[in-house]
Amino acid sequence: MKRQSLFRRISKHIFRAIGVLLAIWTIWSLIPIKQTINPIQPRADTQYWIMQDGYKISYTKIIGNTTNRNPTVIFLHGGPGGYVHSSIINQMKEVAQNGYDVYLYDQIGSGLSDRLPKPKDYSFEKHLRDLNEIINTQIKAENIILIGHSFGGILATHYTANHPEKISKLILSSPGDLQPYRTDDDGTMTDMVKLYPIPKQYIFKKPIEVFEQTEKDFLQPRIVMSMLCALAFNFKWASDKEFDDYTNTMASKFTKGMVADPKNVKPEEGGAGGYSHGFSNIYGNLADVRTKLKQLNIPALVMQGQYDQGEYSSVYEYADLLRGKYVFIENAGHIIWWDKPNEYNQTILNFLNEERTTTR
Repeated sequence: MKRQSLFRRISKHIFRAIGVLLAIWTIWSLIPIKQTINPIQPRADTQYWIMQDGYKISYTKIIGNTTNRNPTVIFLHGGPGGYVHSSIINQMKEVAQNGYDVYLYDQIGSGLSDRLPKPKDYSFEKHLRDLNEIINTQIKAENIILIGHSFGGILATHYTANHPEKISKLILSSPGDLQPYRTDDDGTMTDMVKLYPIPKQYIFKKPIEVFEQTEKDFLQPRIVMSMLCALAFNFKWASDKEFDDYTNTMASKFTKGMVADPKNVKPEEGGAGGYSHGFSNIYGNLADVRTKLKQLNIPALVMQGQYDQGEYSSVYEYADLLRGKYVFIENAGHIIWWDKPNEYNQTILNFLNEERTTTR
């Protein structure tokens, strides 16, 4: 009896201590996140599409040189939860000078575009539906060149696989791993390194490691509570403004690992989308498009920097499936145009100016 009584007393104290800690943690999670980056502001060239579901998507259109009229270019930024940075607008001006109208838009939930009411309103499929509406209803273009960077590369590839009649050329800049991950006949994940070993002529180098610090920053009570509430209850514990600012703060740190030379990092412009970042890359039952990609005859360019965080095997898979051109760019990181702006544009323009051949 004495032992049982002692056990009960100890248990009661433990539960009380846990309760006190949870109460402290919950109160701590109510403290607003401190703003460190000024939120993005509209530019003089910012325009908006009103989508069929009523939300706004912001975009910039760079009108091409009217001497030569070429297919419309749409640039898809990375992330998810990334946005159109002024540096890529400046890059695409040279492309426009060669006769291409260029559209760059902030994917829903990021940049100057609207935020959706619930965290789980964001999905990969949602971004694909938006892209389809932009092409068919907003731009009303029949002949599109897609440039997809990082996460945007995955979007561009899936869209091309399912709407090949709309796409004349596909350009992938440091594309993320093609989703869903590749599997063998027995259902196990494919060893991509064995499938696509690095050729001897490509010497990759590791970028600066920054993710350990960003992982520590994630463990703030308000951030953890926000993700738990979003996952469990589809509820925003922290406001969009707060969660966006947290993501902007993280971006100001992890972009240092996306270049070959830290001196080339551009200032953060405050357009990150926190909840979009958290839920747009949950791929769920996404269909595998690899068989479709093998059947396409669409010219494709795949670019990768020497300091890219992505594995060569995962990036080269795109070039293999599409029978496209793979270009390795020395002394460049994941955001290639920050390190090598001239080479980035010249590689794109050389590819765009190539005549389509029947020998692909």
